[in-house]
Amino acid sequence: MIVFSLTTCTYCRNLKQMLDLHGVDYRLLELDLLSGDEKAQALAELAQFNPKQTFPTTVVGDQVITGYREQELKEALGIITEVDRLYDRLRLTQEPRGYFFNNDKELTFALLRALFTNRDRYGYMSCPCRLAAGEREKDRDIICPCLYREPDVEEYGSCYCGLYVSAAWNAMGIERRLVPERRHTDLARG
Repeated sequence: MIVFSLTTCTYCRNLKQMLDLHGVDYRLLELDLLSGDEKAQALAELAQFNPKQTFPTTVVGDQVITGYREQELKEALGIITEVDRLYDRLRLTQEPRGYFFNNDKELTFALLRALFTNRDRYGYMSCPCRLAAGEREKDRDIICPCLYREPDVEEYGSCYCGLYVSAAWNAMGIERRLVPERRHTDLARG
């Protein structure tokens, strides 16, 4: 595995942190730290995989991943996390009901990770796009899947945060419009 990186690139830094967190061995080429023949050689190698020479560029076997696309990288590396297991479990229970995960996997997995953050904070998985009161009874309407998901998906093809969508929405078969907040703001107040 090879990672072509720049030390000044935030996405490169995030990629390296993710790989290090999961204990992945990789060859790192930080092109802004190279000079002369070493830099020319690294650029030529990068061009073979990514002619646009953008950063980060990651090579996993015969797969080239440009940019920091965490979920795509984890899939290429065979890394399975608690979030992956949640994704699989929810997909199996929600798709038969007509609720699909957004086909933007990076967004979907970021939202699923945020559900775990809220679970750790409050003890339940409240909607990551709404402010929770921190009391289950006050937040029962925004525990994911929230009370508003059904009418949002029915009317707009997507729930408020974009985690759950209709098949037509994923297929670009309906216009994508901003989903307005249905929750009354005083519900979250103490």
